[in-house]
Amino acid sequence: MRLNSRLKTIGSLGLFITALLMLTFLEACNRVDKDDATRQPQMKKGPAEISVENGEAVLALDTATQSRLGLQVATLTATVTRAQLTSPAVVLPIQDLATFRNSYIAAQTQLQKSRVEMDIARKEYTRLKALFEQDHNISEKALQSAEGALKASEADELAAEQQANLQKSMVHQEWGGVASKWALEDSPEFQRILDQHDVFVQVTMQSDTTLAVAKTISLEIPGATRIGASLVSPFPRVDPRIQGRSFLYVAPAERGLAPGMNLLAHLSVGVQARGLIVPTSAVVWSEGKAWAYQQTTSERFTRRVVSTDVPVERGFFVARGFSPGDRVVTQGAQSLLSEEMLLHSQGGGDTDEH
Repeated sequence: MRLNSRLKTIGSLGLFITALLMLTFLEACNRVDKDDATRQPQMKKGPAEISVENGEAVLALDTATQSRLGLQVATLTATVTRAQLTSPAVVLPIQDLATFRNSYIAAQTQLQKSRVEMDIARKEYTRLKALFEQDHNISEKALQSAEGALKASEADELAAEQQANLQKSMVHQEWGGVASKWALEDSPEFQRILDQHDVFVQVTMQSDTTLAVAKTISLEIPGATRIGASLVSPFPRVDPRIQGRSFLYVAPAERGLAPGMNLLAHLSVGVQARGLIVPTSAVVWSEGKAWAYQQTTSERFTRRVVSTDVPVERGFFVARGFSPGDRVVTQGAQSLLSEEMLLHSQGGGDTDEH
């Protein structure tokens, strides 16, 4: 009996030791599996990854990939601006204005000549009249002849004055008060036009536009940069392409800016607002929307929507969505979008972390 009891004790102890060894072995295996699971994502991590956070696409790019894509970033700064209105514009020829000016000068010359002749005729008539009244020292016929010459001179002077006023009125109706004054008075401003240093530009706004006229605008030249233009006056002509109010502006005669060339005029309108300008070079288009990539860390870029409601000269003015100090990709943004699309096609970006 004592022997059986000892055998049972030894057997139980052996089973306990065996179970303990098995548990130790299983725990070690489990630890190995966890280590493998931890190392697995690290092994899969590549030079470019994509994820979705708060509904926004986030790209993680190493330095080598950023260099390959040629990425450059710029810091957004706070600014104050106004919305811009785009209107059609056309460079005007000035041949008819020069013709009006020459006709007016000719009429003015004739008027001055008529006035001189009238003044001579009046003096001659006055002299002969005094002689006639002094005991008829001249004949009545001579006096009547002098009177007729005076009346003819007065008629010539009146006709010359009317012709000069007609020419002045015609140029005023065609070009407005300021430009006609420049031309008729041979001002320095008009001389710059004649010397082709400046050009006249007609800008037409929609008839339902009730905004105040901008004193300065920017003109978009096809294939070139924008140039500034200054308001001259309202313009009495109508652009046949659009029914609206026209205004005359003067701009520097940049190379390639020829009469008859169609342009786009950008006018600042509305009240001033505070916000940021997202540069045009930072904007990419996808899914019918405008986007910009914001650099949130040295290797992370978040694609964020850009409001295009307020276009300005250098990009798009936004009052929300971005903050001063944000860094956006200004070079290589399109390449970054292509990289994102490639990663999507490879099955990335399926998670949304909150």
